[in-house]
Amino acid sequence: MRALFVVLLMATLVAGCSDENSKVRGQFLAGCIQGGAPKAICTCTFEKLEAIYSPAELKALNKPYTAPPEHILKALMASAQACQAEQ
Repeated sequence: MRALFVVLLMATLVAGCSDENSKVRGQFLAGCIQGGAPKAICTCTFEKLEAIYSPAELKALNKPYTAPPEHILKALMASAQACQAEQ
């Protein structure tokens, strides 16, 4: 019974993180595409950032009127350039 509770708790936590990350992903892609980049480049860029940063760190990209930390901006530019070169 305890094992079932732990599994259900972990599934809930993972689903919660997944939902938040999906929201951040959607906001990033919408802003990126609206900025004029092709969807493939935007998707690739987010996937590269997602491999490096936590959902909480990625959320910093979507804060209005606030510049993301410099290390994330540098990673963003490097990821976008790498994605563009891969196309």
